[in-house]
Amino acid sequence: MDEGTSSSSSPSATTPEADTLQDVIGALCAALATTDLDYDSKGRPIVVAKLDYDPAEDKAGVGSNSDYDSRLCLTRGDSVHVVNTSMDKGWWWVEVCGRTGYVPASYLCTESELRRETDLGWQDTEYFSQYSKVKIHQEMLADEPRTLAYQRAIQQSRAHIKGKVVLDVGCGTGILSLLCVRDGGAARVYAVEASPIAKEAKRIVDQNGYADQITVLHGKVEDVDIPEQVDLIVSEWMGTFLLFELMLEAVITARDLFLKPDGVLWPSDASLYLVPCMAANQAQRISFWKSIYGFDFSPLQESARSEYHRVPIYNHELKPSDCLSEAQEIMRLSLKATAVEDIDAHSEAFEFTIQQDGTLHGFASWFDVAFGGLGTLPSEDAVNLSTGPESPRTHWNQDLCMLDDYITVWTGDVITGSVAITRNAEWRRHLHVAIDFVVYREGEVVARAAKDFGLWKV
Repeated sequence: MDEGTSSSSSPSATTPEADTLQDVIGALCAALATTDLDYDSKGRPIVVAKLDYDPAEDKAGVGSNSDYDSRLCLTRGDSVHVVNTSMDKGWWWVEVCGRTGYVPASYLCTESELRRETDLGWQDTEYFSQYSKVKIHQEMLADEPRTLAYQRAIQQSRAHIKGKVVLDVGCGTGILSLLCVRDGGAARVYAVEASPIAKEAKRIVDQNGYADQITVLHGKVEDVDIPEQVDLIVSEWMGTFLLFELMLEAVITARDLFLKPDGVLWPSDASLYLVPCMAANQAQRISFWKSIYGFDFSPLQESARSEYHRVPIYNHELKPSDCLSEAQEIMRLSLKATAVEDIDAHSEAFEFTIQQDGTLHGFASWFDVAFGGLGTLPSEDAVNLSTGPESPRTHWNQDLCMLDDYITVWTGDVITGSVAITRNAEWRRHLHVAIDFVVYREGEVVARAAKDFGLWKV
């Protein structure tokens, strides 16, 4: 219907006493916590239906029995013109597709909010579809330091796991669930997996004879039905720069929904490290363009730098000899207490003292996680999984953030600055990393630089 066309009410609808247009707009802005509204040609605010609504399936009254016939159907995405917001119990008088009547206010939102929800749903669909492929699970299962760390933790804590209830968040093909039952003696495991690989996990569980102990649930952890509280939550949620993919948010959700007050999460603790480093092999990718068969190709260096080093290099193999100083912990998480807000944005100051002459090409990072809380503390014989350069290689390797301009540093130089890791506002499983620093030599500034990295959307 054209927005300027007069509407016709449903036969039984009796229009309530109208608010002033200014009152309607003010109430709507307050209810939706926004001033970002669209308006029709009459000046009435337009919102959209974020959920389907059918009065025939909702027998609750609006205010009186006669009001039942005045309620309108909604279909997600419907354009809704708001006429009056002063209804009791959260009902608004609106116009939808030329008919006026009551709709539940909680079913409405702005168009931008609906679009955002739709985009996030699409992002999740894309994300989970990646884990439907066998290849990615083979890569993880073939990573022995990773998988054996979980197995050692389970075996070491068998006395505390035996007879207990476990929740495996993002179970993949089910290896951690299987280990919890076979090696840990768990009484029951709820294996939750949102990707289509869940059906394969169920087949593997059945094939190995654990169908009575392991229940595979296909869905997001906030949507599945788990009939009891659990003693242990186990998950392999770690990614590039520790947080990439933000699977940790699902673990936090699971903790808040299903973990007993004295329950434990594995990993129990996580630390992210940063170190200034040399990376001559990566720098050569840029210098390659100086001269090609006797021709000057240097105009392509800037394009190469943007293409190669705009984002972190996630599969870098850092040699310990390339580290220019001792590494510094730039993030520490205790999973029992970490909130979503803690991983949405984090910043940390750093100070490195250079221990060898060299060229500062960039900064490398890696993470460690610990499996404490079940009979041990993280500092007392808890199993630890490190992805650092001096530990056995994992499929994570190390991450490398290359600078645009390289800096010669000497032993004794001091690098001070900060790193900020923030969640991408639009692509919610992606990150933004910003590094800002100054190099001092004998108290004098010899260089300063700052660079932002998208991980991976920008």
